[in-house]
Amino acid sequence: MKKLFYLTVILALTTCVVFGQKKRVAVVTFYVDKYIGANKIAEGSRQSTYEKTKEDDPRFDLRPILDEFHEIFMEKYVKEFPFEIVSEDVILNHPMYQAYKGLDGVEDTDSIDHLNEAIHDRFIAIDGYNVLLTGGNMLRSWRTESHLLKILKDVDIDGVMFVYLSYAWEPKVALGGLGNAGIRSYINMDLYNKEAKKVFKLDEYAVSKKGVPLVSGAPIFNYDKLLPMCASATEELLDDLHKKLPKYVKKTDKSL
Repeated sequence: MKKLFYLTVILALTTCVVFGQKKRVAVVTFYVDKYIGANKIAEGSRQSTYEKTKEDDPRFDLRPILDEFHEIFMEKYVKEFPFEIVSEDVILNHPMYQAYKGLDGVEDTDSIDHLNEAIHDRFIAIDGYNVLLTGGNMLRSWRTESHLLKILKDVDIDGVMFVYLSYAWEPKVALGGLGNAGIRSYINMDLYNKEAKKVFKLDEYAVSKKGVPLVSGAPIFNYDKLLPMCASATEELLDDLHKKLPKYVKKTDKSL
């Protein structure tokens, strides 16, 4: 009877350990998009705003904003997840991750060069991370998230997460093309499980308190105005997101 009792206790403890282990998720990209979305401003002004944000001007450097968000994410947000975030060092020092650029299936050399140039001009990543966009193909097995799950299979992960910031112009008051426009900031967190199926897509936004004049449907701005609006919008968003995050991760365990 004693042997049976001890065996039962051991099995119970083993079960508790197995079911008590947290799932493991790898953050595989962490970047900000420099292009300010312009769908809500006058069509004739959209291209000029894109071109302006492409310029390498120190007055429009989004890296400090990205760095602050990254720090908050790693120090605060990860505590809200019901899963473990794999150490960044493990992912960023993985040889196959370092070699992967998310351009699988692009066979033409000129096209690869063009995409690399576009990524360099448009996106800023936290040091060590590749800029990786989700999707890329209708077939799930050919999509970026599927590739990463295969690349990192030796790390023993249960999912991959893509984290990125983006911005867009947001008319606040507009009447007859005149008014005021601010910047809307977006935080995106896309989580996929072992089968590369989407577990959740967090897409939250907030609008800057600061703004610039809107004339004939186009914002009148310079770099000294643009960066503070992006910072203001991000600050508003970070204040709200901590409260909203639990609703996204509530049922994660069942899907992950």
